[in-house]
Amino acid sequence: MINQNNKYRLRLNKRIIGYAEETVDGLLFKGREPLWWMRGKPNYNQIDKFVGIQDKFHRDIYENDLVNYRLNAKAQMRKGVILKNDATESFGILDLDSRHFTSLFLEEICLFKSEKMEIYSHLFNHPELEELLEIE
Repeated sequence: MINQNNKYRLRLNKRIIGYAEETVDGLLFKGREPLWWMRGKPNYNQIDKFVGIQDKFHRDIYENDLVNYRLNAKAQMRKGVILKNDATESFGILDLDSRHFTSLFLEEICLFKSEKMEIYSHLFNHPELEELLEIE
C-alpha cells in the first residue's frame, strides 16, 4: 500500500478540474496535469477520494474510476468500478459482470496488485452504467 494521505479529485459535474491534497498547512490544490498548480480555490461540486493504490501506469486510483483488473496471472481481464462501501467505509471493486463487490484491502493488506489493474475511464463519463448499477 502506498501512502494513503487524503487526496481528492475535484470535478465540476463530469469534468475533472484539478486535485487536492491535505497537508499540515491545509489543502493544496493542483491543476489537472501533475506539474500545474492553481491559484485560489477552484470551482468544483464533486469530490472523488483517493483509494490508496495506483494502477500499472502509476496513476492514482480514485473512487468512480473504471478499471480493467486481473485476479491472478492466468485469469482473464475483468472490468470493474471503484466504489466505497458505506457500511464498512472501505473501497473496493464492483465487478461489472458478476456485480460482486470485493474490498481493496483486508486490514492493511492490499488484495490487488497494481500491475494487474489499469484505469480505462470514469463512471461519471458513462451515465448508462450509473443507471444500470443504480448509482447516484
